[in-house]
Amino acid sequence: MAPKNTMGTVALVLAILGVLFSWTIVGGIVLGLIAIVLGFIGRSRYKKRTATNGTVSLIAIILGFVAAALSIVLVVVGVGLFNAGGGQDFTECLNNAGSDTTAQQQCADEFQQNLENRFDESTPN
Repeated sequence: MAPKNTMGTVALVLAILGVLFSWTIVGGIVLGLIAIVLGFIGRSRYKKRTATNGTVSLIAIILGFVAAALSIVLVVVGVGLFNAGGGQDFTECLNNAGSDTTAQQQCADEFQQNLENRFDESTPN
């Protein structure tokens, strides 16, 4: 009987994709979590001796955790940087602008200027 190695292999592919696209929520968190689940299924098949790629499944589980964790860290850092750059003011401005495109553009211009003022090293704060 041929070994049932599909789950471990698919888990590894998804885990690698999860690490490569960890800068996105779908890439890191979703693919990482799916890789973890499929990796555990593959590992279970290996322990039942119906699959022969237990190491591949284990690597998929580890990389799945790495992808999900890295994505979460990047989201938290991104939200922190957005807030540090005046993101809450920008969001409030957009809410006040409603559907007025001129006001929305003014909000975007003010946000960009605020970012340049805060993070430009040549300008004293």
